[in-house]
Amino acid sequence: MHGGPGHRPPLPLSPGGRRAPRGIQAGLAAVAVVLLWPAEARASHLAGAAVLRWSDWDWDPMILAGLGATVLAWWWVSRRFRPRRWQPLFFWLGMLGLVVALLSPIHTGSGYLFTIHMVQHMLLTLVAPPLLALAVPPAFLGWLYRRPGPARVLHAVWSPLPALVLFNGVLVFWHLPFAYDATLASGWVHAAEHLSFVAAGLVFWGVIASPVPKLVRASFGLRLGLVVVADLVNFLVGFALAFAGRPFYRHYTEVPRLWGLNPLDDLRLGGAVMWVMGQMMYAIPVLVLLSVLLRREQGPGAFPGESPIRSIPSPHS
Repeated sequence: MHGGPGHRPPLPLSPGGRRAPRGIQAGLAAVAVVLLWPAEARASHLAGAAVLRWSDWDWDPMILAGLGATVLAWWWVSRRFRPRRWQPLFFWLGMLGLVVALLSPIHTGSGYLFTIHMVQHMLLTLVAPPLLALAVPPAFLGWLYRRPGPARVLHAVWSPLPALVLFNGVLVFWHLPFAYDATLASGWVHAAEHLSFVAAGLVFWGVIASPVPKLVRASFGLRLGLVVVADLVNFLVGFALAFAGRPFYRHYTEVPRLWGLNPLDDLRLGGAVMWVMGQMMYAIPVLVLLSVLLRREQGPGAFPGESPIRSIPSPHS
């Protein structure tokens, strides 16, 4: 009656019943504060001379709706499939990354400086997605893999090669001049870009963070190789931008400038941000995976998180 072994009944919120985990309550309170923030703190539009202020938040209703839907989805999952102690923290940190990337002055300034836009892209590819991937309860993955339809889709996409190609293909495509300028000319295209960054990031980092190698058909050694390849692609794109001889993106040659940066210096600085920040972010999973491999060489033992879904059969078996 209650679904798979990871299922649990909804937690009542009445004073006499059990309450939701404190991490979830705190996260919902933080979201409520953001949504109810006074109107005076909302985004002021940049006009004339480009001046970026801390109060230039962009409260786009579509973005707020998407963030709210994400919170509700995780709330539903966490009530039915018990998350581990640290997973609510990962979820809310991931949501914080999305809020900073999509609502804060970083989003507002991204239309005026390529450098700021690259910071936003790093948040949408290397910060929020891995944190959100780590927040998925293992029991929920088991529930999905026991259903033939979702299992076939997950096995087709959530595998090493498709995940690697999708993640890096999305990154390279949106940095091509025609695609990049299209995102800044159309709000819908820009939204599609951001959505594709997060979706591809969830697929890729979901493979890297999966608690059971056979679910994603990737050993920890293979995962380390995937991270190194993705790091190399990010490095090459950032390197090409950092040493460009001319501006690549027409949009930034036509808008008011921030902080006195001309379009070429802005492009080079943005490439350096992508290059250096990317190297720093990729170093974290590389070190974690190396640590796991070294521990496994020292002796047998299950990697934390394997037990809840170790016996899930492949739909192809």
